[in-house]
Amino acid sequence: MRFVPTYRPRPSALHSARAGVAASFCGALAFAGALDQHPLILGAALAGIALAAAGAGVGREVLAAMRIALPFALLVTIINPIVYQEGNTLLFRGGEVLGQRVDITLEATVAGALAGLRVVVIIVALWLMSVAVDPDALLRLFRRISYRSALTASLATRLVPVLARDASRMSEAARCRPQPAGRLAVARTALAGALDRSVDLAAALELRGYALGGRPERRRAAWSRHDIRLAAAAGSIVLLAIAGRIAGIARIETYPELRIEIGPPELALAAAIVTLAAAPFAGRAARLGVARA
Repeated sequence: MRFVPTYRPRPSALHSARAGVAASFCGALAFAGALDQHPLILGAALAGIALAAAGAGVGREVLAAMRIALPFALLVTIINPIVYQEGNTLLFRGGEVLGQRVDITLEATVAGALAGLRVVVIIVALWLMSVAVDPDALLRLFRRISYRSALTASLATRLVPVLARDASRMSEAARCRPQPAGRLAVARTALAGALDRSVDLAAALELRGYALGGRPERRRAAWSRHDIRLAAAAGSIVLLAIAGRIAGIARIETYPELRIEIGPPELALAAAIVTLAAAPFAGRAARLGVARA
């Protein structure tokens, strides 16, 4: 169950902020990592996510995301130099596979590692959003656009941990038998239970009149100090990432020769991203209560 992102209310600025603002903050960190492949900027985005997770009290949950993301990063790192053989620095001269010569270059290996690190940043940022942003409140933002779609998505996010728990219990029960059932049989049973649960849930919702649900009324709530701090941090991170891209900061060239610029502008941009990611969780305003203003 630790590998299934599950939201739990906690007394933190990220949990207390409105869902749209909290999701934008996590999305800004993912955007900073997706926009640039410079290792310093990617490391800063990852450090910012770690600080935000620690400030929100979900450090262990985000660490589980790292365990899932790292194998994908390693896979990208291995595959890229095999399928893309550009670069002037030859590391390994291989043989021919299916009529194609396989040569491993330093540039292709580094490019694959940076692409894998970018995947890690995006996965961990989205994982942070999954464990720190209320899915019901987030999907409630779309209820005026499509009521039934928002309800379906909300139920799906709620049922994923339940179905994962059912499958785990079935697997434990199967191991207690003299002749344990195979994984395929356990998976088939879990799927059948999920379908039965979905049918019962659909019938219960229909009896309660959800099938006739219309467009709900618009509700306005005052912005809290946590909303303002997180929104300001998210907007600043996005603007800094775009401005750095336009200004040519953190340039990197992988082909045909590896060139990575590391200087005061790159260090300042990385430090700014880390500082902005940690700012909403620092100071008395973040610690003294979570009530709205």
